Amino acid sequence: MVTAALTSGNAQASDYCRKRGPAEVRCFYVINPRSPHGGWALREVVRPAFRALRAEYGLTAEPLAFGEMPSPRPGLITYLVYGPTDPLGMGEDEKAYLAALAAAGVRTNVLSAYELTADGQDRPGYELARTAVPELCDELDVNAIYPDELDRRRGIRTNTWQDVYVNVIGETIRVKYTPTRSLEPADTAMRERLGAGHAGEIAQLARVHREHRLWQRKPWTDGSILFAHDGHWFVSQTFTDKTLMTAADFDLVTSYDEGRRALTYAGPRLPSSDAPEYLVLSTLLSAHGRRPRLIVHFHHRELTRGSRYRELVTADIVECGRFEAGRRFFAELRAKSTEWFIIREHGMVWTGDSVAEFEQFVRRVLDHRRDG
Repeated sequence: MVTAALTSGNAQASDYCRKRGPAEVRCFYVINPRSPHGGWALREVVRPAFRALRAEYGLTAEPLAFGEMPSPRPGLITYLVYGPTDPLGMGEDEKAYLAALAAAGVRTNVLSAYELTADGQDRPGYELARTAVPELCDELDVNAIYPDELDRRRGIRTNTWQDVYVNVIGETIRVKYTPTRSLEPADTAMRERLGAGHAGEIAQLARVHREHRLWQRKPWTDGSILFAHDGHWFVSQTFTDKTLMTAADFDLVTSYDEGRRALTYAGPRLPSSDAPEYLVLSTLLSAHGRRPRLIVHFHHRELTRGSRYRELVTADIVECGRFEAGRRFFAELRAKSTEWFIIREHGMVWTGDSVAEFEQFVRRVLDHRRDG
């Protein structure tokens, strides 16, 4: 039974006007008492993830019992990971608890554990997860961390501690670079000029995102967009709804320093948390050929998680939000000799010169024969 109410934790655009620190975040975990894998998940997934998060970011986590709610703490971001559980077979009591957490403003995330067959393969019906689990997440307003690990010793498809580590950062700290906001009149004027020049293209991109549902969880948390110019970039802000975005949701990035993990920008909110890798990718493409005018990072439920185009998926999970990820992306484009690829368990990256080209690409890959 839910035992308390909570009113903090809902994401607001104002959360992304500056880089958030660990003192503004609190984390919890709830181990599913009915799962035979609960002790293992605590020992091998949850605790290692938070040991790494404490070492890197100073984040710690507190345990809660099933049904218990975090005490109200207005002004803080509240993160919670629950599991392990099978989202396709989740009980009504689990659903009610998770929905109550989300309704109270807790950023609620689910560890998965899908049982495998005796020979270590996905059971018949697992393919339904591709659409059923995102729909469940929409219904409950939670996020099921995508399970890519086949643990044949335990006989489950599940998550790793690295999955939780990356998820916590994305849901809380999010921005990994050090930002410096420019208030120089010349930079402000340049941002206004670029906004006027790109307004029509941004409106077209918003339409394409709406029509093709180019996000996985929320349109304001998934994806980023970069328009490249000589010596500066026009980049979507973090916490931008890609289906409703306008030029006001973009920043001018005037410079970046990969060694210091820093960038300088002009605008009201921080540039996208994924901006670092696309700034580096843009620079590398320019240095080794021709700079693409447009880079779009987006998600799609079928393509990001489905079985199509697996030859274009990165071999490893890339920790996004870091400048060095841009070098990985550059290597992927060169190795695959294509203008796009899929980041394993994260999303898709397309490079090109116009919104019209991007829309043609989206129609081509989405209109391709669906999986059986």
